[in-house]
Amino acid sequence: MASAKRDIRYIIDSFSEDLIQIAKDVVREHVERSLTEWQAKHQKVLAKKSVEDERALRNRRALERIERVAARRREREEKKAAERALRLEQRVIAGKKPRARKGGLLGADAKKEPTPPPLFVHKRRRDGEIEQLKRHDEPETGALNGAAQPAVAAT
Repeated sequence: MASAKRDIRYIIDSFSEDLIQIAKDVVREHVERSLTEWQAKHQKVLAKKSVEDERALRNRRALERIERVAARRREREEKKAAERALRLEQRVIAGKKPRARKGGLLGADAKKEPTPPPLFVHKRRRDGEIEQLKRHDEPETGALNGAAQPAVAAT
């Protein structure tokens, strides 16, 4: 009788293990099927989200790069300003006048009216020589080479 009970328990145990394995397989298939249905239904949303994630990542990297460049630029400018202040201090100690900075609007420079830039600065001749041109308010008739003679009233 003990052997029969043991055999029955062995059969029940193997049957329960088989049922557990079958249940796991059924659940796995059901989950996989549900997942594929959900992915098929939301494929556009997932694609859009992945594109947005990639775009956000690129934007974040670009911002970080811009911040690094700006930090380096600030450090360079601070270093240049410190060097400039040191040179100015050394010039003052040496008794020299501090140099005027370029582009500053000081004194007479600010009051001057800006002159228009010259139309032509130089002219290259056929032999390769460069001739400096001067701008005149009124062109001379000889300089026009007869191309556009002013109208002269015949008397």
